[in-house]
Amino acid sequence: MNRSSSNILKSPNCGICTSSSAQQIESTDRSGKPLRVVVCGNCGVVRNDPIPSPTELQEFYSNEYRASYKGTREPRLRHAARYFPLTANHIRDEWPTYKQAESFLDIGSGSGEFLFLMQQLGKTTMGLEPSLGYSEFCRTQLGLNITTGEIDSFQPPHAFDHIRLSHVVEHLCHPVDQLRQISGWLNEKGTIYIDVPDFEAYCRNKTPGRMFHYGHIYNFDSQSFEYLMAASGLRIDKRIGPTTAFLKKSAGNDTPKIATPSQLEEKLKRYEMHRTGKLRSKVPWSRIKIKLARILEEFRAVRNSPDYRSIGESSANTLKEKITHRVANS
Repeated sequence: MNRSSSNILKSPNCGICTSSSAQQIESTDRSGKPLRVVVCGNCGVVRNDPIPSPTELQEFYSNEYRASYKGTREPRLRHAARYFPLTANHIRDEWPTYKQAESFLDIGSGSGEFLFLMQQLGKTTMGLEPSLGYSEFCRTQLGLNITTGEIDSFQPPHAFDHIRLSHVVEHLCHPVDQLRQISGWLNEKGTIYIDVPDFEAYCRNKTPGRMFHYGHIYNFDSQSFEYLMAASGLRIDKRIGPTTAFLKKSAGNDTPKIATPSQLEEKLKRYEMHRTGKLRSKVPWSRIKIKLARILEEFRAVRNSPDYRSIGESSANTLKEKITHRVANS
């Protein structure tokens, strides 16, 4: 890959920092379809170029995204067997933070695991989900309070103690403006949880040349994640991973730190190594065994459970026991 200055191009303004300086690193998506991907020369985010319009995205997410990315228009039972335990483990690990909140808004609530478990724990919950099929499924099958729609048109009925955006921000047209809007829906001491895919981890673990997707507009690493949070008026309260954190509204206007030349060079080098397969290593047998055990456990859960809700209730009961045990021993 040519990383010389001659490869710098003028592209439509970045949706995070508005810079028009960028460098192209890819021309196809993970399926081989045309998709230009660039690294912003200012904030350092890796993004699709151009960014789709809000109208294009609304149509895509309401009707096509789940089908194109998950292969289905409503959750499958095996999804419950996988995501309920994973979500329950996350809630257990972060319970000291979650227990302080009473009202929860899950933006991009998907198949509803987080909201269902929180509801079972006695919390007041609400979801916002653009997918017609997924939001209707959560209302009818899980009894959740889900609004079908987009952030820009959503009218919150009240302020919330906690707002969750898990694998959502990478899909937004204008993350800075939209995160500032969302933070206005928080109570004074409220928290926001944001989790986005880690570009560095993707470079290590994804099949070479099969990383990008039309619906994943932005790809963050630790540096560009921090830039976005500062630009959005948020401060990191608790860091869980390079691109995962609990956040609160910032007391002042923190100046985002632009990407240094060495950081930009590192991103270009990392993706080049991904494309050539130099970052990909053999999966150790221990990880294979863990994956096989998980698949077997999911198969048992599906075989023994008649529906999505039953798997959720089982996970909720196990979660309650673990929380109670943790509190008793703290």
